[in-house]
Amino acid sequence: MKPFLRSHLLFLLLGLITAVSPLLSLPVERESLNNGLIIITFEDHRLPIVDLALVCRSGATFEPLPKAGTASLCAQMLLRGTKTLTADSLTALLDFLGASYSADADFDHSRLQFRLLSKDLGTGLDILADIVLNPAFPEPEFRLVREELLTAARRAWDNPGSLVTLEFDRLLFGDHRYRLPARGDTGTIPQITLADLRQFHATHFVPNNCFIVAVGDINPRELKEEITRRFGSWQSKTVPAPEPPAFKPPEKLRVKLITRPDMNQTYIQFGHPGISVRDPDLIPVRLMSYILGGPPLSSRLGLAVREYAGLAYDVRCWFDRRLMTGAFRATVQTSKPQTAIEKMFAEIDRMVRTGATPPELQKAKNYFTGSFPLTYSANSGKLDQLISFELYGYGMDWFTRFPELVRTTTLEQINTAARNRLFPGRYLMVILGNITRDQLNLPDAEWIE
Repeated sequence: MKPFLRSHLLFLLLGLITAVSPLLSLPVERESLNNGLIIITFEDHRLPIVDLALVCRSGATFEPLPKAGTASLCAQMLLRGTKTLTADSLTALLDFLGASYSADADFDHSRLQFRLLSKDLGTGLDILADIVLNPAFPEPEFRLVREELLTAARRAWDNPGSLVTLEFDRLLFGDHRYRLPARGDTGTIPQITLADLRQFHATHFVPNNCFIVAVGDINPRELKEEITRRFGSWQSKTVPAPEPPAFKPPEKLRVKLITRPDMNQTYIQFGHPGISVRDPDLIPVRLMSYILGGPPLSSRLGLAVREYAGLAYDVRCWFDRRLMTGAFRATVQTSKPQTAIEKMFAEIDRMVRTGATPPELQKAKNYFTGSFPLTYSANSGKLDQLISFELYGYGMDWFTRFPELVRTTTLEQINTAARNRLFPGRYLMVILGNITRDQLNLPDAEWIE
C-alpha cells in the first residue's frame, strides 16, 4: 500500500475512533444489592450537582380502577412527612439544602426525584431513605394533597382537548385501568383512603421492585456503599403483577359525538389499540408514525390537513409508549371537521396501501438519530433516559444501540409495520364541538349514545 493511502486510511480510522469513543466510554454502571435494589450511576463531574431518583416499578396500572389515583397520591404523600420529620420540617430541610424535589406516578412507575449539590449528597440520601422507609402519611396532609389532586381532575373537564382524550380512553380501554387518567378522576379520587396509600406503599415499595439512579458529581463505588448502609436491610417481598389489557380494534368506525354549542372549533380524536414499548416492532412503528403524523409542518397528515388544505394549525398521530399495550391516536382541532377527517382517513389508508418512500424514511432516521443525543445532554435528561432504559428493559447500552437500530431499519420493516399496526376504518372516534351527525357525513359510522 502506498504511503499516502496508508496515512489516509489511518486518518479515517482515527477519526472514526474519535467519533465513536465518547459513546463507548459513557460512564454508566449498573449494580444491585443482595435485597434486589438496583443502583444505576452516570458519573459526570463537570458541575457539583447530583440528580437522584428512586423509582418504584409500580404505578397506576397496579391500583384498582375504583381507587384510580392511589399511586400518584401515595408518591406525593411520601414528601409530606416521615415518622421523624413533619411535612414542614422536611420542606424546610430540603429548602435549606437548596434542593429541588418532586414525587408522582404515571401508569408504569412511581418516582421520587431530587437535585442537590454534591456536597449534600449524604444528607440527601438520609432524607431519601427516611421518606421511602418511614413515611408517616399524616391525615391533615392527606386531605390537602387529595383535594389538590381532585381540583386538577375537575379542571380537566373544562379543557375540550382533555375531555376528548378522557372519553376516547373510556371507550378504548373498557374496564382496564387505562380507562382513567393516571392521577384518577373526580369519581375515584374521593374514594381513596389513607389505608389505601399505606397498603400500596407496603406492597410495592420494596427493594426488589425499586431502583436508584444517580447522575452527576458522584463516585459510584462510594455511592453504592452509602446506599447499602441506608437500604441494605430493606426486606424484599413478592410483588403482584398487573392485569394486561385485552382489547382489539372495533369491526367498524364507532363514533361518540359530544355537542357543545359554545365551541367555534371541533376537537377530534380517533384511533385503535397500539403496541407496548417492549414490542419488537417499536422502532419501525415509531419511524412510520413519525412519517405519517409527526411534525405538523412536514408529516403526511400535516401536509394534507394543515399545509395544503389550511384546515387546522395542528394535526398529528402517535402510538402510546407504555409497558402494556396502549393506543394509536390521531388528533386534530378544526372548524371544518368533515373535510379534515376525510383527509386524515385518506392519508392513513395510503400509508397502509403504498407505504413510506425512501426519502421519507431517511428524513425520519435523521430526525431520531439527530435529536436523540439532545435528550440526554443535561443531567436531568440522562436521569430520565436511564430510568426509561431500566424500566422498559432496554439495557444500559441503549444510548448507542437505539441510534444503530434506527439506522438499520429498512423500508420493508416500516411498510410491514404500517400494514400490521394500522387498521383503517376500524376506529373509535370522539368528536366534541358545535356540530351535528348530518354535518359530519359519516354514513358507515356506528354512533355511540
